[in-house]
Amino acid sequence: MRSLFTTLLFCLLLGMAQAQSPCEKIKYLDKLAMAPGELPIQDFKRFDYNQIPDSVKARLQSEIIKETSAAFFKSLQVKSVKYLDSAINEKLFSPVVVYDTDNNPVNFIYVIFYEMQFKGNIPFVFKLEIKQNGELLKKGQFEGIVDQKKKIIPCTKALSIAATDKEAPITKPGDIYIYYNQNFKTIVWQIMEADNTTSDSQHVTVINVFDGEILERNEFLKGMSEFDNDQ
Repeated sequence: MRSLFTTLLFCLLLGMAQAQSPCEKIKYLDKLAMAPGELPIQDFKRFDYNQIPDSVKARLQSEIIKETSAAFFKSLQVKSVKYLDSAINEKLFSPVVVYDTDNNPVNFIYVIFYEMQFKGNIPFVFKLEIKQNGELLKKGQFEGIVDQKKKIIPCTKALSIAATDKEAPITKPGDIYIYYNQNFKTIVWQIMEADNTTSDSQHVTVINVFDGEILERNEFLKGMSEFDNDQ
């Protein structure tokens, strides 16, 4: 009986420890709904990277190395792929018009989510929007990502900053994201307030990963911050 009690107590403490460690469940860009000014990637369809023609992959490899370096390309791992074509686009609630660097309309694009690691073995995911032939849809997609030498503040520090914020503290964090924010032109920690039963929205704090500055305090309707990337 005592052995059973000890086992149950251990399981309870283990569960509490896991519940108190939100930084162990960090989410990335491939699970974050896009901002209004970006393409609605949450509505694109999932695609098998292995089904992309080798000629397209070769062109993409050349494009990435030209924009970054061979070492950078070698460090990348494909996490997932989505795509948009005219058939999918016309079924969207709000169809989009996609333009390339030269402002020409494009009817088919791949969105490839790549995973890499920053100093300190911190995983990071970014996306590339690519034309059907493997050419980058637009230049500047590696902004703020390549050759990043600065030290990133850890998730635990970001939680502390959010919790001690005088304007809108988040003492019960829910989902935590790390991604490149196009509005602020930097990588950020985004900390969501845990679900509550008294409101239809969740507080959100966006923090610069390099200096800890709070860049934005906002609110999201529940369920509006995440999308299912398995479509």
